[in-house]
Amino acid sequence: MSLNIKPLTTFPFLVCLSLLLLNDLYLKIILHNSLTGKLSDVCGLFIFPIFWSVLFPKQKFVVYLSSCLFFIYWKSSYSEPFINLFSHYIFPIQRTTDLTDLFALLVLPLSWYLHAIPQKKTYLNAPLAGLLTLFSFCATSVPRHLLRFEQPQYVLFNSTDHLIDSNFVDQGFKFYPFDHLLAVEVDYIELNGEPVKDDDFNKNLFLKDLDQTVLKELPGQSKIIPPDQINKLKIHTNKYEDNVAFKGSRLHGKFSRKDKGQILIDGQFKDGIADSVWTFTDPSLNTSIKRTFKNGETTLIEDFKFSKLASSKSINTRQQTRIFKSLQLVLLLLFCTAIIIQLRKNYKTSAPLSSDIKILYKSLLSISLPFLTWLIQLIICAVIPDYYSDFFEEISYLLLIYAIGTPVFIVILFGVKPRKRTDVLWYCLLFSLLFVLWRETITLSLLLEN
Repeated sequence: MSLNIKPLTTFPFLVCLSLLLLNDLYLKIILHNSLTGKLSDVCGLFIFPIFWSVLFPKQKFVVYLSSCLFFIYWKSSYSEPFINLFSHYIFPIQRTTDLTDLFALLVLPLSWYLHAIPQKKTYLNAPLAGLLTLFSFCATSVPRHLLRFEQPQYVLFNSTDHLIDSNFVDQGFKFYPFDHLLAVEVDYIELNGEPVKDDDFNKNLFLKDLDQTVLKELPGQSKIIPPDQINKLKIHTNKYEDNVAFKGSRLHGKFSRKDKGQILIDGQFKDGIADSVWTFTDPSLNTSIKRTFKNGETTLIEDFKFSKLASSKSINTRQQTRIFKSLQLVLLLLFCTAIIIQLRKNYKTSAPLSSDIKILYKSLLSISLPFLTWLIQLIICAVIPDYYSDFFEEISYLLLIYAIGTPVFIVILFGVKPRKRTDVLWYCLLFSLLFVLWRETITLSLLLEN
């Protein structure tokens, strides 16, 4: 083992690496509070400069100074344009703007000191430690799965406590006290995993028990309000005035949001779920949007400009999505069948091309065709309605296609032997369609489960 990579296998480094992985992959999901965020900052700042100093030992001072400056930039509002650009064009990342996190910079001198101490004992294989460290950096950048609400959401509790300190609960909550009542505005809630589809049906699943979900996050003696109790409140936020009605702890009845007397949002709630027609108005642009809800799901969106209808769009409900997804699977199956018939026809009517294709060319095709297969399936998925995926999922599919496709193409090129030169492309298209068929079947099964 080379001496310069021993810092990746020392006890302090591995402790911080383990804490970082445990925190990002488990504790954040379970607790998702300010403590878990600061734990990631401390552990990450400890191992980050050590890792890059190992790779660039002559630039240790530059690495530590750059780590310090980048962390300050990352935690400031100045990094917002970069994060938005990166999230839009590559893959979404998230970070919380909280200047109190800068206290984690105090760990950098400790990291420098422990890195400078000569290491005699190692506790893990160095290449494995390096791979785990890279994975931990990626895991820290992957965004949490947040469920955001387009319609304002409040829940109401009986509470004798003082105003709750929002620094110790989820940042998606805002608190408004009224005597012995506590109204909680919910901007978003965190999910344990990515939903199969981010639609109103999925939102309604969580809205049904929103009061119970929020109550679990609140310290103190807050209690659910009896369902027969009606409360009407006027809530003054930092920007707006919200007029709300509650049935028990859930919104029920007319809702309106005003700004300087002008109505910005007007709609109805039924047991905490949006109902009927909602109107969103922007007085400065003389535009408005009307969303029509049926059983809590958006069915129609109408855009108005100067009180005239500019555009109209129908939205599929979850049931309609299931039907369309089933039809997509039928079409994919028909395409696969047609290609198999064509390949079988070519196999029977033409001689093999083995004498025309050199072994080196076959070997190169065996390596390159899986990548072409992945590209084709990516294009097919891009034109399929109601298709859902992310950057890391696509990379995992690429690895899976290579693992399965490479031996399959070796068998086809060296064993089955294509009859026509176009057969190679037909096989690529067939495997792409079969892979998409498999993916969409899984998606449909998940849609049917919910």
